[in-house]
Amino acid sequence: MKYIIGVCDDEKLQVKVNGLYIKEIALRNNWDVAMVPFNTGRAVLEYLATRKLDVLFLDIDLGNESGIGIAEKIAVKYPEVVVIFITGHREFANDAFDVDAMGYIVKPVEEKKMERVLKKTLTHVEAIRSKKPSETIVVTVENLKKKILQNDILYIERQQAKSIIVLKGKKYGVYETITSLAERLTDSFLRISQSYIVNKSFIAGIEGNRVLLKNGMDISIGRTYRKDVLEAYYQDK
Repeated sequence: MKYIIGVCDDEKLQVKVNGLYIKEIALRNNWDVAMVPFNTGRAVLEYLATRKLDVLFLDIDLGNESGIGIAEKIAVKYPEVVVIFITGHREFANDAFDVDAMGYIVKPVEEKKMERVLKKTLTHVEAIRSKKPSETIVVTVENLKKKILQNDILYIERQQAKSIIVLKGKKYGVYETITSLAERLTDSFLRISQSYIVNKSFIAGIEGNRVLLKNGMDISIGRTYRKDVLEAYYQDK
């Protein structure tokens, strides 16, 4: 099993040293590891837009960037990436774990400490790979992370800059694109237009070019989505 591990620090020497530690640890443990170096958080996000990382060692102080801010963006768009912070700022530990970091290593890095954290992390990565699509989805609501059971979601609607996640009796507005949310949902959901994703179990029927929901709503099917919607809906019947 191959692991792709990123190291992001605005100091190139730190990236090099930590990369060497990772390679030595991998050699001792017979892990197949590829190391990807970064000097900015922006470079990490650009990389993740087209390629994958399993683990990211991330400095909190990236000069003009905040590692915490980068980790928050990664948690929303790429929740499968496991983040480990490496920093000289011990006082940021609570902030680090607020974004579900797997570990927190204070500089100067001790190789034994890195090895302990990495062993725990790669066990977690293996568990992620072996699991079926998550039955929950984690979103950021008013700067707080919230875990939502996917079965509780009735539909998601795009409203201007927000996506509105509608559940029975409540709704959450999140600053995440509906396309990004769709990629993190199971196949129990159906994208019916640019602005709507619907839980299949909440569909009462389809009439003409409209999807009828069990709460009485009816939503127009997007022209480019019509064929896929009809095939997916009637396939389940």
